[in-house]
Amino acid sequence: MNDILFHLVLFVAIGAGIVALAAFYSEPDDAKALPGLPRRFAVFALGCGVLALLLVVAGHTVASVR
Repeated sequence: MNDILFHLVLFVAIGAGIVALAAFYSEPDDAKALPGLPRRFAVFALGCGVLALLLVVAGHTVASVR
């Protein structure tokens, strides 16, 4: 398996666990928390993507060595 694909699969697996636990701990009724999981995961993945993009840009501009 390709490294990037392997890491994306791991990210989805671990991220889904993090989002599910956070949703079920924050909502007292599990039946209300379950429908919100896809939106929560999308927000989580988007936030991680923005953070990764910022780190790549910062590494390219600040830490580049020539």
